[in-house]
Amino acid sequence: MLENRRWVMALVAVAVLALAGWWFLGRSEGSAGAVQIETTATTTGEVRRIVAASGAVRALVTVEVGSQLSGQLAEVLVDFNDTVEEGQVIARLDPQTYETRVREAEASRATALASLALQRATLTRVRANTRTAQLNFDRTETLSERGNASAAALDNARATLDAALADVTVAQAQISNAQAVLAQRDATLEGARIDLERTTIRSPINGIVVDRAVDEGQTVAASLSAPVLFTIAQDLGQVQIDAQVDEADIGQIAEGQPVNFTVDAYPDMQLTGLVDQIRLSPTALNNVVTYTVVITAANPGQRLLPGMTANMDIVTGEREGVLRVSNAALRFRPSPALEGRTRPVEAASEGGPRRGGEGGPRRGGEGGGRRNPVDRLTEQLDLTPEQAESASTVFRSAFGRVQAAAQEGGGFDRAALQAEIDRGLQSVLTPEQMQRYRALAREAANTRSATVWVQEADGMLAERRVRLGISDNQHTEVVAGDLAEGDLAVTRAREVRE
Repeated sequence: MLENRRWVMALVAVAVLALAGWWFLGRSEGSAGAVQIETTATTTGEVRRIVAASGAVRALVTVEVGSQLSGQLAEVLVDFNDTVEEGQVIARLDPQTYETRVREAEASRATALASLALQRATLTRVRANTRTAQLNFDRTETLSERGNASAAALDNARATLDAALADVTVAQAQISNAQAVLAQRDATLEGARIDLERTTIRSPINGIVVDRAVDEGQTVAASLSAPVLFTIAQDLGQVQIDAQVDEADIGQIAEGQPVNFTVDAYPDMQLTGLVDQIRLSPTALNNVVTYTVVITAANPGQRLLPGMTANMDIVTGEREGVLRVSNAALRFRPSPALEGRTRPVEAASEGGPRRGGEGGPRRGGEGGGRRNPVDRLTEQLDLTPEQAESASTVFRSAFGRVQAAAQEGGGFDRAALQAEIDRGLQSVLTPEQMQRYRALAREAANTRSATVWVQEADGMLAERRVRLGISDNQHTEVVAGDLAEGDLAVTRAREVRE
């Protein structure tokens, strides 16, 4: 009985497994080919590439006013947010100590001046003694020649004269020393007066006091460094923002790019600025390297205050009226479930309109396809007929030289070709046109190839080869290729189970 029950349970288990297998296989077979295609139309519009960053708002010029002297603050004449002018007195140190030093220096100078006068009088006296000694020596020498004076008298007269001359030399040296001492006392007096003047602290610029670090009666010590008493911002009508940009994005930043930003204090107020400077000094924190990008902006109504955090979008590229495709379409690749429903690029014209070859226009950004480079330059740079003709000569010459080098076994060097064209166009284009041309060349170098799958009128998926430009969070610019406005770019294909 027990054995029969086991056989029954085994048969039931086998039946359940068979039923489950049939159900799953049936579901799989029933869903084969049931694929839902999701598409989005390519459109013409704006593509804006941005780099997000944040930074602190600060004044364009901020000066920290300190004291070069130590002492007690006798007066503090300004407070926070006060407007000051250059040269205005904003604080005073107790001047008594420095006034005493000035008087001491004046007394020392008077002593040195008196000493100099004394030495000059001494010089006058020794010069008179020298003249007397000279006359006495001359008389004794004359008498000695006549035999009326002894040799000892002549020697004494000569010794007296030599001593008098030595006294003159000493007096002159003492005068020089007294003059040097007087100059030293003058310098000491001047330094004491300067220190006394520095007890009066003045504003170095026109601006607003944004910080006051001291109070009246406080003692400041300036033994090793000047203590900061006030911080003055020169002009809050213009502000500066120091943004930290990641090393992965710094290559897209250039001076003059527009910046849109907001601050938390005014979340609904959109402000604008410009990239003013890219500082070359990197900052490394936790293995993350950033660079400081300085942005200048107007401060209407002076509502932006120093220290506010600005959340910025730096516009690194902007295109208007260009063909654009959804970013999701660039990520799509056909799955095996779509086998038989795809048409490769070589057969894309079968069953649909021809594209990119004879009988059909090439489509893409700005006319798409391969256009004469001189025609593009003429349109983009507004070349004159003479410039266009000269540019054609430059392109032909550059292509010829590079192709000749390639035939000699050197290979085709695109960098060498671009360098040849740049050198040739320098003599053809104006400086403004040359600058624009180089910007266009950089933009062209930043394009890339990609594949877009398009659903055609017969339901087949056709492969399109394109070249892409800048991209934002939703769309990417199509600069060239076999794609037109209104084409249905495939973004997703998913199986639908019934």
